Amino acid sequence: MEKKKIISLVIFIIGLVTLTVGLVFLILHLTKGSKMEDGEYLVSAKEWILEDNSNCEATQTDESEGQSEDVAETNCLPKVFWDFTEIGKGTLTTNNHLNDYEFIWAIEDGKLKIETSWLYPLENEYDYELNQNDGILTLTADEKAFTFVANFESE
Repeated sequence: MEKKKIISLVIFIIGLVTLTVGLVFLILHLTKGSKMEDGEYLVSAKEWILEDNSNCEATQTDESEGQSEDVAETNCLPKVFWDFTEIGKGTLTTNNHLNDYEFIWAIEDGKLKIETSWLYPLENEYDYELNQNDGILTLTADEKAFTFVANFESE
């Protein structure tokens, strides 16, 4: 009889420990917050804007009070936009929407693969890093990095 009580007590203690560990993991999971899958996050943005400062114009301003000063300002307007319209499909422009091109995309093994219907089919593969907290997508290919910023504003 003594042996049955010891076995029952051991099984009861193991059950309590398992229950406690399970509750801890449940609480951690519930308090962690929900994180979107990368593909869903790409689609959730209205568009992704390339930050490259390649479309900048220098403007001159005059200060009048008897003297004229030339102050150079830089006005950079984005011209490259990617729009992940749905999972696996999207459009992009490299000239501020004068021409929009369709593309298909996939995320596989930590890489973003894009096939664009340009003047000819174009296939690109990028290592990507997606910062969902700041809305920044960084693509790397051939030692070049491209940084896109999410625009969540609606028209």
